[in-house]
Amino acid sequence: MCFHSKQTKKAKEVSNRFEAEIEDIDNFPISEHFVGFEYPKTPIITNENIQLVQNVSWGLHPHWAPDDWNRNYTLNARIETLAEKPSFKNIQDNRCIIIVDGFYEWQHYYGQKVKYEIGNKNELFALAGLYDEHDGVKSYTIITTEAQGIMKEIHNTKLRMPYAFTELDKMHSWLQGNQVDNFYDFTAIQLDDKQGVLF
Repeated sequence: MCFHSKQTKKAKEVSNRFEAEIEDIDNFPISEHFVGFEYPKTPIITNENIQLVQNVSWGLHPHWAPDDWNRNYTLNARIETLAEKPSFKNIQDNRCIIIVDGFYEWQHYYGQKVKYEIGNKNELFALAGLYDEHDGVKSYTIITTEAQGIMKEIHNTKLRMPYAFTELDKMHSWLQGNQVDNFYDFTAIQLDDKQGVLF
């Protein structure tokens, strides 16, 4: 699943890339490592306004859920079961894209976990998501799908990956409610002890 991401580009570059204004430029989130379990605010665009980048908390808090809802369970949403899960089935029209320039996954290799940075040649791209609003505060989940390409080699236990887009027209088409093919031709850099481009 996807619980670790990064967004290291400045607000102006993000604005230009996604043809959207930054809502809160003074607090624009930049980080080498967002950890989903900390529920960080990261930049997203919703289908309410595709020309506005908002800072929204990762970890969906459904509008109907209690205040003490455990958002660890709604950091991700499997695309195959969106229509079945109570947290997601009634908000499938609440589409968003999460702005990133990479994410992290761990490969299980002979009893060890090897960390990889996954990206698109250091370029910005987007992950598909859904959002909801609880007590006036938005939050989101990242949609995942079956692993393809190099992600089958890296995420070799759960065989999942985020549903991603690199082309702006596909991002907009997703936000407009259409079914869009996902991008999976990622690049991967092995981190930790032996750093280097593997794929």
